[in-house]
Amino acid sequence: MNNMPNPDAPPCGCKWFDRAAKDPAFPVVYDARMNEFHLITHDGRGQASFYHCPFCGGRAPKSLRATFFADVTDEESRRLFLLTQHILNKEQIIKELGEPHQDFEISGGMTSAGSDTEPKETFIGGRRLVYENLSDTADVNVRIDRYGKLRFSFTGKYIGPQRQTESGPQE
Repeated sequence: MNNMPNPDAPPCGCKWFDRAAKDPAFPVVYDARMNEFHLITHDGRGQASFYHCPFCGGRAPKSLRATFFADVTDEESRRLFLLTQHILNKEQIIKELGEPHQDFEISGGMTSAGSDTEPKETFIGGRRLVYENLSDTADVNVRIDRYGKLRFSFTGKYIGPQRQTESGPQE
């Protein structure tokens, strides 16, 4: 089953998204900045995006998320792949690319629900290094799993509006 958005689906015509986001009984919020509706988890710490209305099947509003990040061309992805393909361990990363701009000891994780017969399990993701100075359009992310295996990904740099805090703009 394909769970991706269907761009050919008609837009939601029943207005469920608007009603759900305004009703405190529904765990649905609207993110005006991204023009997205999200389902909030029971503990309020996670969310999932809606792509289609759960009632009429119509398409959710077009997200603005892509406009907040630079487009990484195939040519630039290929260049970054060639730059990193021979790097096999953490020591080579530092030697070849230098010190990362950001270094996250834990790059995420997840907890299984458990059951009557299986205990709840928590998996902590490995380390993540971020290089922001290797490309004009992409950040180079390096995930190092618990066995030392490396996974590289190239994600578009944030180009959206400057983020605001209560004390003023952030860089």
